[in-house]
Parts: sequence; structure tokens; C-alpha cells
Amino acid sequence: MMATLDTSILVDVLRRRSRFHQQAIQKLDELHVRGERLATTRFTVAELYVGLELSDNPSRDEAAVETLLGDLEILDFQGLSARVFARIRAEHRRAGRIAGDMDTLIAATSLAGGHALLVTRKASDFLGVPDLVVESY
Repeated sequence: MMATLDTSILVDVLRRRSRFHQQAIQKLDELHVRGERLATTRFTVAELYVGLELSDNPSRDEAAVETLLGDLEILDFQGLSARVFARIRAEHRRAGRIAGDMDTLIAATSLAGGHALLVTRKASDFLGVPDLVVESY
């Protein structure tokens, strides 16, 4: 099976002083033991790069980000992703839910890439996304 890692778990892995760091590491270990192939989306990569732009030590942090990303498949937004995004957005509108664009793009890219499992600390950001299995830590 394949799992898509949301921005939150990658940030928690990178931030060693985060109160969620150890939980994120344990979740990655659990995924490896289960034999999950790990991926993230180009949108998550963009969010990590925002963090680099705001960093007080961008060269150190860039090396850590690139090392972390080097072990992951990067899913790009392509034709099917746009259709899945539209379906999710329409479903949310019908249900009266408001979801962030980036979270919806991440979910759509994950689903279109064949990754029904998304791992995040912020499961509520992906509430009501049809066919998406969300695991948190």
C-alpha cells in the first residue's frame, strides 16, 4: 500500500524540538514496518519551501528538507488530480463545509496518485473527503 505524508508530519519530523517530533518519527517507523510506500505531494513540498524562506538558517534547513524529500515519491498535480479536486470541492460545498485550498489539493493529488491513505497530525483538515483514509498520530 502507499501512504501520502501531509505537511504536518514532515514539519514535525524536521523540527526536533517540536512536541510532536517523537510521535511523527514513531508514525513513520510504524508505516515502514507495515510496508507502506511513502509519498508526498508537490503542494507539501511548496509548503516546506515557504518554511525555508522564513528560516533563520535556510542552508541548514534546506539540507534537512532535501534529505527528507529524497526518500519520498513526489506526486504531481495532473489531469486526474484536477477532476478529483473538483469532486472534493463540490462535495464540500454541498455539505456546507469549508476546506483550505492547499489541503484539498493535497487530498486530490494523493487520491489521483492512487494513495488513498493520508497521514497527518491535523485529521480535521481532511474531514469529509470521499475515499480518503486519514491516519493521525
